[in-house]
Amino acid sequence: MTKTIIIDTHVLYDIGLNNVSIKDVRKPGERLCYSPISVIELVSKHDDRSFDDRKAAAGAILMHGIHELPDPESHLTDTFGYKLAEPAPSYADAVLALAEGHCLDEVKRGIPDYGNLVRRTLNVPFAATWRDKGEREWVDSLIHLMVENIPRFRKWYATDSDRRSPSVPKLRGDEKQRFLAGMRSREWFAQVIAGCQMRAFIKADNRALGRITRKKVDDLVAAIPKIECFTHIYTQYLVRLMTEGLLPRQNDSGDIDLFLYSTDDDHIVATNEKKWIALAESAGFTRRIRTYGHRHGMAERQCDHNCPYEEAARYRLMSDAARYRKMNIEEYVKITQTDEWNRTMEETPEYRERTFEQYIETRPGVRGGKPCFKGTRITVQDVLEYLAGGMTEAELLHDFPNLTKRHILAARDYSYAHKLHPASGFTA
Repeated sequence: MTKTIIIDTHVLYDIGLNNVSIKDVRKPGERLCYSPISVIELVSKHDDRSFDDRKAAAGAILMHGIHELPDPESHLTDTFGYKLAEPAPSYADAVLALAEGHCLDEVKRGIPDYGNLVRRTLNVPFAATWRDKGEREWVDSLIHLMVENIPRFRKWYATDSDRRSPSVPKLRGDEKQRFLAGMRSREWFAQVIAGCQMRAFIKADNRALGRITRKKVDDLVAAIPKIECFTHIYTQYLVRLMTEGLLPRQNDSGDIDLFLYSTDDDHIVATNEKKWIALAESAGFTRRIRTYGHRHGMAERQCDHNCPYEEAARYRLMSDAARYRKMNIEEYVKITQTDEWNRTMEETPEYRERTFEQYIETRPGVRGGKPCFKGTRITVQDVLEYLAGGMTEAELLHDFPNLTKRHILAARDYSYAHKLHPASGFTA
């Protein structure tokens, strides 16, 4: 059977911007597919300054013949063996308009398709509103679950976000063990499967739902193994929220839904986000996920420490830091050769002020011109907001494999240098 590779939105960006080769993602004979969720992400919440990146991602879909999957609800309707009330919507027009347009205003007006005598348009405000509503409802449902089950969470969450403790309340002791036992029960998995079935009803033909038949029972039995990967990864995601002091993030809903399409070992999700890789491994579905090489070439650049320029710059930093700490340079060099090097340098303001520029840049057309970490689309503000919202450094590094602790320090020092609002947990 031909393997189907379901790619997330990051993959589309990386292919479109030539940060990875298509050969890194698709092996010979494999079929690449994208979810409509990715198209919704591409066409919503953006402006002219980020248009080029999104245009490149849409162009990658057309250039490499990447196939469109049905939306998650239509896919579930088919999985459970129900008849669709109407054909699954196609997002091809949105992809074509985005790939062929020269600016956002032109796409909103409509791109003429002379071969078919139509105009292909995007309703960007509607897409943004629809996406935001769905994601917020999903986050609200998980927050409600945390409020109901985690002692102290209700009071913590009701506190103004600027005054909250950075430590998110989580389950501990006997409460944690009871919760974990519930997550392993048949009743819980039956509840998740029932939830998927309810989503299937959204797009199903109501006339075919009323009568219980032998075929419907057989279809339900056949559907359960197909959504097993999703149910286990979703369960592991909830376990992390409840026991590790994390908060749900809006775009997580779309990422989890990618695993609805991973119905067997020939349907594989391609991503380089460590969070989903770790969840797939902990859920026992390592074969359903694939990484695709070094994103943005970060790993190669981080390993290049031996050029004369960097050695000279490093020595100057050491010399400045030695003067700051009132040591001679020979004594300071000894410190740098020990395990105390990172801690010592991190505590040296002069060092930090000189190093954040090595990690941060502003590129026209990328994330609206906001300061980003070099070689990525992750903004400094993203990192500051995540940390302010209670995410720990370890969690941040886990979710963003392209970042290191030095990038977080650079974000902190950038905020100091530019007098930005400091994130919770930052100290001078």
